[in-house]
Amino acid sequence: MPNPIIQAAVAFAFLLCAVTANAAAIATFSGAWFEIDAPADFTVRPSLPSTSADGFDSAFFASPDGNVEFYVHAPQWGGEPTDIAIDPTTESLSDEKVVTDGPITRRWYTISADDGSYSRSYLTTTDTRGPTERTVGIRYRSIEDLRANTAAYTAFRDSLRQFAD
Repeated sequence: MPNPIIQAAVAFAFLLCAVTANAAAIATFSGAWFEIDAPADFTVRPSLPSTSADGFDSAFFASPDGNVEFYVHAPQWGGEPTDIAIDPTTESLSDEKVVTDGPITRRWYTISADDGSYSRSYLTTTDTRGPTERTVGIRYRSIEDLRANTAAYTAFRDSLRQFAD
């Protein structure tokens, strides 16, 4: 007859391993004024240096296969994410929606390569009370790549923690 104490210990050890494995799959990146959790196997490339502190205001996170890339721009108060500006010689704005609710404005937009090789979708949130502004986004080669990475991107987007002085 199985020992219930041993069974409980084995179940607890299995649960602990599962939680540890999930925790190990995420790496926290610290910018000048933010922290964000990204898949641990993604390669981070800091981009825009902060003008108000040591560190960076933005970063790109590339998947191992190169099919998707996450993006964050979260400066101290606000600023233009110039590292994701549309290149008018090769890209076009393909979709845009702006919603204002009191002091919060959200702008969803997608930029597509003219040759169809990729799309980039972003959400910029502006809060006039701070004032603060942040942008998160994902670049993807195909709708299948977008769908395959939606859960990881949602976790990335929702993990953003922005700081002020």
